[in-house]
Amino acid sequence: MKNITRKNQLYFDFGRDYDASLENFFFSSKNQVLKNELIETLNFEQKKDIFIMGANNSGKTFLLNSLLNHEESLSKANIYIDLSELDGSKDYFTDLNQFDLICLDNFDKINKKIEVQIFNLINECRTTPINLIFASSLNPSELSFMPDLISRLKQMNYFYINEIEDQEVLECIMFIAKKLNLDFSEDVMRFISKRIRRDFSSIKNTIQQLEKFLYSEKKEPTKKSVSSFFKEYKS
Repeated sequence: MKNITRKNQLYFDFGRDYDASLENFFFSSKNQVLKNELIETLNFEQKKDIFIMGANNSGKTFLLNSLLNHEESLSKANIYIDLSELDGSKDYFTDLNQFDLICLDNFDKINKKIEVQIFNLINECRTTPINLIFASSLNPSELSFMPDLISRLKQMNYFYINEIEDQEVLECIMFIAKKLNLDFSEDVMRFISKRIRRDFSSIKNTIQQLEKFLYSEKKEPTKKSVSSFFKEYKS
């Protein structure tokens, strides 16, 4: 059985982020309920099947990987599967009932050939303690999949990753700057907050690109240098 586990983990390894952490994700006020639900799931005290929805770059993949990397998960058997990478040419989910946590990403992009396989996986796990967590850019009602599969999904707890509120953008930038040990003044961060998109992934990527820009140009983080960066950078 251990060999099968290892084989499956290697097979599904594409898209796996071993550095993702819940501590490095900025949960806005509207996403606190989702945070609490995910933390409860990590306790493995009761079965929880969750369907997470969010726009592109909202952090769905980061959250799934953060769950798998969390210390409570490390002693369990867990696996990440990017469903968009599966072409339906084989039965992918055989023996997955040996896992404690199964994270299935990009559900809205699945190949039609594996709808039945996912339906069967959900049914197989219903009477087990296995936790299934799906991530999708669309909610179940917007998906044109087989009705029985949609019905199963609607029975899950589902949550939406809300966009960061305007008044929280500065807080998010401060959060990321602290995590990256960046010495940005509050004045500069306020300047950035008015020129950046409102989702966590875009904010994080922009700050990281800004850091690289300042380093390569040997510039200090001032409004002038940040302005030069935004003239070149597309978030």
